[in-house]
Amino acid sequence: MLPATLALIDDDATFSEYLAAYLQERGVAVQWFADSDDLLCSEKPFGFDFYVVDLMLPGIDGVSLLRLLRRRTQAGMLVVSGKVAADVFDQVMVAGADMHLAKPVSFEQVA
Repeated sequence: MLPATLALIDDDATFSEYLAAYLQERGVAVQWFADSDDLLCSEKPFGFDFYVVDLMLPGIDGVSLLRLLRRRTQAGMLVVSGKVAADVFDQVMVAGADMHLAKPVSFEQVA
């Protein structure tokens, strides 16, 4: 079951545009944020049902953003990132993510 609202935090405009369109066609209200500061300065940064977070973000990095979000919400959190390191999965899970997918991903994997 897809969430009603989703915050997409990723600085890759092309990926974000296509993923948002894909999810919106399936009835999800998607709001895109190009960096973590945009999300945190928005009207209701902790009011989404689900978050899709990139790790390499301008502003607060993705792992720190996950920690902060997890302190304020129990919403679902998916990390979709091209960051390659042996400990990335462990870092994001400890920070509060529910799942991690390495880019490139198919949109079906996210939905």
